[in-house]
Amino acid sequence: MAKISLCDRCDFYSHTSFLVCALHPYGPKWGVCSDFVSADLWEPDDPNNYDPAMESECGWHPIFTGKCPECRTSFSRMRLPPEQWRCKCCGWEDDL
Repeated sequence: MAKISLCDRCDFYSHTSFLVCALHPYGPKWGVCSDFVSADLWEPDDPNNYDPAMESECGWHPIFTGKCPECRTSFSRMRLPPEQWRCKCCGWEDDL
């Protein structure tokens, strides 16, 4: 599919391997998309007062890293996050 680099950061991006977005299922033509809407990415309220230790409290989880915290096996980013995280390689499970 003709996905462009901006697709991953667009509100219309589908996050599936079956279609790019709701507006352009096969991707935008000519490498440019006039319908791009920037998704709001998280940023600290005050970047000068950002504490990296806060990130270590939850930043290890595969929903943020895309990898198993035990064996570093990659989880698919083309599917919605599962209700129960389980690594097929090492058997790690989250206990949420």
